[in-house]
Amino acid sequence: MPTIAFLDLDNTFWTEAGVPDSALRAIRLAQANGHLVFSNTGRGRAGTRDLSPYGLDGRCYAAGAEAFLGNERIVNEPLGVELSRKLCHTLDIGEGILIAEGGDRCYIRVYDQPMFQELFDSLAKIDDPFIDHPEISTMTDEDHAQIFKYSLWIAGGVPDEVKASIPTGFRETTMGDATEFTQVGHTKATALETVRKAMETRGGVAYRTMALGDSGNDIPMLRAADVGVCMGNGTDAAKEAADWITSPINEDGLYHAFEHFGLI
Repeated sequence: MPTIAFLDLDNTFWTEAGVPDSALRAIRLAQANGHLVFSNTGRGRAGTRDLSPYGLDGRCYAAGAEAFLGNERIVNEPLGVELSRKLCHTLDIGEGILIAEGGDRCYIRVYDQPMFQELFDSLAKIDDPFIDHPEISTMTDEDHAQIFKYSLWIAGGVPDEVKASIPTGFRETTMGDATEFTQVGHTKATALETVRKAMETRGGVAYRTMALGDSGNDIPMLRAADVGVCMGNGTDAAKEAADWITSPINEDGLYHAFEHFGLI
């Protein structure tokens, strides 16, 4: 049975050093054997490095709120102007770093300058656009209309009273200093299932699903996939949710996972 493999990006597919050669080799070999490989990231498309050089079969962004088969967009469910403005107002608490993540554009507001500078200097080395964006105050209705999610970075985490005031219809996922606020009904697991159904409808072929990730927002897809694989560098919670733990990303983790489950 052919497999659709869904890859988280940060610390699963790439690190600050780039994409391991063994990961690219594994993808090419798997595709040659009739399998498909999709990215599946919590990041909005405009806050993600260009994925076109890697020859993936499709891409899922913003925890499943936007998805592509090749270059055809099959899911496009942004927050909408009213909800984006409401969530932005709720999360703009005068602390940390607030990021509005969109498909075409992202926006940022910085209160914690030392945290921002550390992140910026690190990401600038690899041309990662995640926090290099215009100020949130410049957003128009058109900008709000294409926002899929918000991320709030605060040392020590988002205060409980702020979480309690979040509008209904959102879920929060905390990973270190970062907390993502995404729409209920969209997760990396829903992206996986949407892609699987679309591919089976178009091709008339049943697919096994495989998910590879390393952190909190990967847990839904690790549990939903037929095969969930956590990277050796992953969190304890992600490892517990997985069916199998491969080696760390820089120790050919993706290649070993594909090899173990027969994609290559």
